[in-house]
Amino acid sequence: MKHLLACTLALLAALPAQAQDDAAERERIKVERAAAEARYVEEDKACRARFAVNDCLDKATRLRNARLAELRRQERLLNDAERKRRAAERQKDLDERNTPERQKEAAERRARALAEQQGREQAAAEKAAKRAADEAERAQRGPRQKGARGAPDPQGTPRAERTKKTFAPTPEEAAKNRAAYEKRQREAEQHRAEVAARIARRAKPAASGLPAPK
Repeated sequence: MKHLLACTLALLAALPAQAQDDAAERERIKVERAAAEARYVEEDKACRARFAVNDCLDKATRLRNARLAELRRQERLLNDAERKRRAAERQKDLDERNTPERQKEAAERRARALAEQQGREQAAAEKAAKRAADEAERAQRGPRQKGARGAPDPQGTPRAERTKKTFAPTPEEAAKNRAAYEKRQREAEQHRAEVAARIARRAKPAASGLPAPK
């Protein structure tokens, strides 16, 4: 078991260098494939200048196909090696994600995000409740009436000072304003209860046995 773990760690340590080597091999295959195609074009021209054209062209085609087949084989080996390397990287990331330290970090990130969300929702609920209470209070007070400026008397005496008249709401208006106020209070209380319920649901611990999200 220890020997297998040591081999795996050595393989993971060599991954960056292996990736560079694979890139160089892919570039080499690309250059050789282009060279094989260019060589085939030259051989095709040379064959057409000879007497036995068909035999020459068949030979040139066979050589070209053999060169390209060998390059494809080398490319398949590189692809297989790359798939294995990526699988090893994914396994390494999964193993690191399941360590106690990573799980603790993920739990702390979730707790911070939940606290921030709770704070935003609580602030929004308080703001909505305050706005509803202010609107209900304004509705209960009723509309304000502006005072009228008096006109001068016949003897030319100075104008009278502005007088302000406040009209009390009728019983029907008072009852209507009170009903509107109580309705807004109920809506604000219902909104606060819904926010508290959402917060309680989000605060429930995640099911055990599941890997912690990254």
